[in-house]
Amino acid sequence: MKDPIASKPLSKLAEESKEAVIVFDDMTRPTRLEEIARSVVGELKKAGVSDENIVFICANGAHGTYDREDFAKKLGEETVESYSVFNHNPLTNLEYLGETSAGTPVDINAEVMSYRLKIGLGCILPHPQFGYGGGAKIVLPGVAGIRSITYNHGVIGGWSAAMSIRELHPTCQMAYGRVNEENALRRDAEEAARMAKFDFIVNTLVNTRRDNTHVFAGDIVEAQRKGVEVARSHYSTQISMDFDVVISNAYSKASEAAIATWTSLCLKQSGTLVIVCNSKTGQISHYVHGRWGMRRKGGFLYLPPPETLNRAGKVVFVSKYQEKQPWLEVYDGNVVKVRTPEEMIEEIGRDKLKVAVFPDATIQKPF
Repeated sequence: MKDPIASKPLSKLAEESKEAVIVFDDMTRPTRLEEIARSVVGELKKAGVSDENIVFICANGAHGTYDREDFAKKLGEETVESYSVFNHNPLTNLEYLGETSAGTPVDINAEVMSYRLKIGLGCILPHPQFGYGGGAKIVLPGVAGIRSITYNHGVIGGWSAAMSIRELHPTCQMAYGRVNEENALRRDAEEAARMAKFDFIVNTLVNTRRDNTHVFAGDIVEAQRKGVEVARSHYSTQISMDFDVVISNAYSKASEAAIATWTSLCLKQSGTLVIVCNSKTGQISHYVHGRWGMRRKGGFLYLPPPETLNRAGKVVFVSKYQEKQPWLEVYDGNVVKVRTPEEMIEEIGRDKLKVAVFPDATIQKPF
């Protein structure tokens, strides 16, 4: 933060503004932010920003809302006790900034827009739509309105049940392989972030224990770019095909376990996919992509279970916390639900099978 990428030091930015809003990623992301949040606040206070002029906003986008326990897990007790922390509401309290060059109407959280200094905190992970997370994604979808998110994800990206896989934008497909700066959704989000005048980002990379391993701070676009240069090798996983069984752990994004199903590409046709997902909170309530009933599915861009699952003859879902209908769908049809690894082994059998194990398929990227 004292020697950032393509930006003045954070303390210098704070001296000019004397106020700050800190936008942080939500519980669908594994980022440990307690130490980082304290460091950011420390830089602000050194620049003379008072506690009353610092506020935290959760970038929950279309993910529903969070509570005090979640905020304390993410930011630490000290921050929650000392500073106001709010959810973003994608349905109201929005300020319209105009349209991006791609036509996205840019509605941004009005509280965020009321502060001169805007700071984002989060992580860079492989992402099935944006190529890589982090950077401007903290703005769109993070603190954007529903119509902004729906236009960006649906009209530009093609991520809708009403559209076939062939209609997805070619830079925004599930393979994770697209170059970050070529991704149409990311370009659109970066334009929105510039319109919102976001000043600073602190992005991390994580490992399979959810520890932060690298930190990239500075300009909301350029710092993320530098992070992705490292992320491409950091998260890359050499893969092969034709396994009888693939065991896919959904750990870092346990509440978005559908992301871990890409590993079914490594299966033999009609092989067995095992998804391990011990998410006590279940799957995220997603206002855009999620299901909101059995008869009327509801989400603006409702997405059924991923087409990659069609390769699996059987899906075994391993979780202590089973649910009849997950909000963000992980499976449909031929699924076996078990609670323990021992039950999983009994289900897949003890024959001499060719088995692949992905320690954290939600952050691993194939190459």
